[in-house]
Amino acid sequence: MDISAIGKAKETIDIELYHPVTGDPIFNEDKTVMTVTVHGPYSKVYKKANHDLLNRRLARANRSGGKITATAEELESQGLDILIKVVEGWNITLDGTKPKATEAKIREVFTDYPWLREQVDAGVSDTKAFLQA
Repeated sequence: MDISAIGKAKETIDIELYHPVTGDPIFNEDKTVMTVTVHGPYSKVYKKANHDLLNRRLARANRSGGKITATAEELESQGLDILIKVVEGWNITLDGTKPKATEAKIREVFTDYPWLREQVDAGVSDTKAFLQA
């Protein structure tokens, strides 16, 4: 087998949302499945978000004499920041409307609905999903 037959990585995928208790897909009023479109770990968008975070950590370490420190809260917040930056868009209904996927709205939704954030985070972490067959 030739590795080129496996294919190159896709930039984005659509993550279908499901009910956190029943596991059933969640549908919009127009009968489409709710989805969140994300950039994958091989994409330029993901790498830039990750590099920006690491560069901030390194700069902070340089200012403190090479000592790298972080609290659990900081790490969780930074993980959320990366996740927000890799969301390309979404097809969701919230409070009877289809909100625009701005950074502020994504942060709000991921904070108010942690189960949704977990699903998106798991989808982004599934590197196999970003490989073309």
